[in-house]
Amino acid sequence: MLKKILIGGLGLVAALAVIGLLLPRTSHVQRSIEIGRPASVVYAIVDSFQLFDQWSPWQDLDPNMKQTVGGAREGVGATLTWTGNDKVGSGSQVITADVPNRSVESNVDFGSMGVAKATLRLEPVAAGTRVTWMLDSDMGAGPIGHYFGLMMDRMIGQDYAHGLEKLKRLAENMPDVDIAGFDVHAVQVAGRPILMVRRSTGADVSSIAKAYADGYAEIRKFMTARKLKQAGPPMGIDGDMRDKSFTFDAALPVDRGAVSGGGAGDVRLAQSYTGSALRTVHLGPYDTLGQTYGKMRAYMMAHGYGAKGPSFSIYIDDPAVTPAPQLRTEIYWPLQ
Repeated sequence: MLKKILIGGLGLVAALAVIGLLLPRTSHVQRSIEIGRPASVVYAIVDSFQLFDQWSPWQDLDPNMKQTVGGAREGVGATLTWTGNDKVGSGSQVITADVPNRSVESNVDFGSMGVAKATLRLEPVAAGTRVTWMLDSDMGAGPIGHYFGLMMDRMIGQDYAHGLEKLKRLAENMPDVDIAGFDVHAVQVAGRPILMVRRSTGADVSSIAKAYADGYAEIRKFMTARKLKQAGPPMGIDGDMRDKSFTFDAALPVDRGAVSGGGAGDVRLAQSYTGSALRTVHLGPYDTLGQTYGKMRAYMMAHGYGAKGPSFSIYIDDPAVTPAPQLRTEIYWPLQ
């Protein structure tokens, strides 16, 4: 009897091994969700690891998980390493390929468990963007790995669905603005002496334009009295923007920072911002500046940049001699 049981057990093991060898060597996990934002916003979020801790499904399993980003800030070469408890383990991930606003591919290294390929595919839909998150794994030649492959969808699928729900909440808390093709660069800004005056006015374009003109006129009177020379285009430093009011500083760069006689009226001497910033150029009339500011704000949020102080503008062209469609305005947003 014992011999029969032993032979039967060995036969069962052999049968399971044979079946395991016949099972697929690869596994595929896939979950999708629709996000009410343009593909450009979603793509900016997922084409780096800057915001991954805010939508990672595994962050909830170990709030103390240590994650380190490295390599490129975004796109191919961006890396993430993590170390956590038994539920999240440790490993690394690197972005290996991307197509703007369409897809992002990564290699996920689980150490002794091997390397899998993760893909995020983006498709425009009427309500925004359909995001599909996939994981493809080679389970090895052995039958045990093939059996594990059968369980991958149940093991990983729920996490992927949870992560996509978090990604949806994160993206839909950002401005609903298409940033595809938006030309922005990180730059280093050198400070210089400026004269500035604070103004508060209505939020309509005509009121803002008049307040700027009055502010520049007051600064120029100050400059004339002290024989200062203007050393660059006019500037505007943004303050509090509300539905019906706008507070800002009109500013002019000057040729020296030592001014005798102190201030006069509301004019004060200061140093303009020094440090890293995002820069874009708005081309067109001033009444459309709000659209570019909206894109800049959405770009910063989706790319995981933190602001350091107020944004400011440099008005390159003189509206008195330059047609409105050709007016150039440089917009800067200081970065942490």
